[in-house]
Amino acid sequence: MNVGQRVTLIKDLLIDHIKNNVPDSEVAVLLSGGVDSVSVALAAQDAGKKIFPYTFHLKDKPSYDALKAKEVSDKMGWLECQTVEVPTDNLVRDWHRLVELKCRKKTHFECVFPFLYVYPQIKNQKYVLTGWGADGYFGPSKKAMMRYSSDKKWDNYTRYCKEHNQKQLTFNEFRLAYLDGDCAGLKEHTNLATKHNKIHVTPYLDTNVRELLMSKSYEELNKPKQKHFIRRDFTELKKFGTIKPHQNLHLNAGVDKLFETLLNNTEINFKGRKRMMDICRDWSNGVLPI
Repeated sequence: MNVGQRVTLIKDLLIDHIKNNVPDSEVAVLLSGGVDSVSVALAAQDAGKKIFPYTFHLKDKPSYDALKAKEVSDKMGWLECQTVEVPTDNLVRDWHRLVELKCRKKTHFECVFPFLYVYPQIKNQKYVLTGWGADGYFGPSKKAMMRYSSDKKWDNYTRYCKEHNQKQLTFNEFRLAYLDGDCAGLKEHTNLATKHNKIHVTPYLDTNVRELLMSKSYEELNKPKQKHFIRRDFTELKKFGTIKPHQNLHLNAGVDKLFETLLNNTEINFKGRKRMMDICRDWSNGVLPI
């Protein structure tokens, strides 16, 4: 780097995106205990926005994410984080609602499901900010048992790919597949937001953010700690103690386990499948019950 050359900060790019795309002074932020959503909320605050945080947990199931979201909100002096309790006794009806939103993959159903109940609680803010898409730059979580080294394929990935009949990807191939693919149900989530007359804002999918993060190696992004590249720019994150680097939203909240109960429902699992991903495939292929 030349002397006097300014380092591009991810924080500045997120702030610019919010300033350029959110004219309102108040914003809702879908907040978890993770780096992605917290950094977006911090960027929105630096962009001069008043933060209205929202989080969720399944009924009768305490959530680390919801507790961490409340802790972060309290320490930052934002308005009290509204925690939405998501009912679990309307799952068949909710399945059909998700199908109407064009959910097709297992991650679509599970990641979008909680927000069927969150969006109706967002009364006065038109713009809803999320950290959606950030995971696509940094690679899968430890929970997915996939770690990457820059000159090799994913550790433990060969077995995973064989089991799921998937092509083994390099780090950059993974990122492009994620970002240019379904992005964990981005389109379906945005459909839901639109249905509630909200605008879903995703600062991490900004063109300039993508250009910066895609130019970095796994090591530059994740060493010495996962998502170090974000932590470096948002020094406020140190205030919150342990902040999880990666949030598998549907796994941490227990949504995946909840959806597995549909294996025993003949209306949804009309072909007697053993895995939820196969049930989702039946519905996405238009193979519907007669």
